[in-house]
Amino acid sequence: MKVYWILTLFLTGAYSGFVALNHPTSLPGSCGDKVVWRKIFPIKATIAECQIKKCIIKESFQERFTVIPEKNCSLFIKSAKRNDRGEYVCSCNGFERNVNLEVVVTINMTAVEMGNITLPCSGDTQRDVRDVTWLYNEQKVLHYTANGATKPGDGYEGRVSLTDDGFKDGDVSLTISGVRQTDAGIYRCFLNDETIEGDPHAYILHVIEKLNSTGGNQTEGNNNEKPTYIGLILLFSLIICFLLILLCRKKMASPTVDTTDSEPVQESGQKHSTRPFYSGDETYELSNLRMNVNNDHSNSSGSKPELTKKVDD
Repeated sequence: MKVYWILTLFLTGAYSGFVALNHPTSLPGSCGDKVVWRKIFPIKATIAECQIKKCIIKESFQERFTVIPEKNCSLFIKSAKRNDRGEYVCSCNGFERNVNLEVVVTINMTAVEMGNITLPCSGDTQRDVRDVTWLYNEQKVLHYTANGATKPGDGYEGRVSLTDDGFKDGDVSLTISGVRQTDAGIYRCFLNDETIEGDPHAYILHVIEKLNSTGGNQTEGNNNEKPTYIGLILLFSLIICFLLILLCRKKMASPTVDTTDSEPVQESGQKHSTRPFYSGDETYELSNLRMNVNNDHSNSSGSKPELTKKVDD
């Protein structure tokens, strides 16, 4: 999380800014042959010394502090802690720049785009409290005075409000309507001309995109539909493959007709028959019908061949 600096530069060269707890930040420095970073409040300590862009970080600050020569010897803090708040001084060739850093404890809040969100905040408004101010980073979101006058910040017209009659009860919660993607960031609650912090004091607002099936971001909608279509195609493909496998197994398991053991079909010109016939109480089977031709007799006598019929019992 980058630090948000007040654009006002005092005659002393002092800057003021804030950073969310456990977020990174950098303090603006000055470039020169010799640069020294020191902390002067609430403690006094030398953090780093740089000579011709070669910097040495003191041992007690080496874990989270770094000086970046390429960025005017700015002091970079990897993860801001509560004790990092205070006043710093950057000395460069005899010129000093003071930097006041505030470390705020934030609460994460999530809102859906085009929806509404309320950031709770309370404070003692019973005595000498003249106004309430909500800031987005360093920009004014809403300024409310004790006489009931409300002035929204640029871009928040008609979208921000305090709880009805909440000021007299100490409820100075902020409601944002029609949340936009650009509303994401740090919000802070102050009372009495920004001299008193509300409770809770700071929030980090995250805005998620609204999913709209009938309109809105069509590109996003198409991207969301692609995985669905691919999943359906894969599902139907698996079902078809499963059905084909079942069909193949069914065909392989079906019995085949063996025609080798069945009775041969008798041709009309066949001379043999095994069909049974009945005469009285006995059953006879005509097994053979033979014709014997006596070639010798035919050759000798010229008579017709004798037909011999044999019936087996």
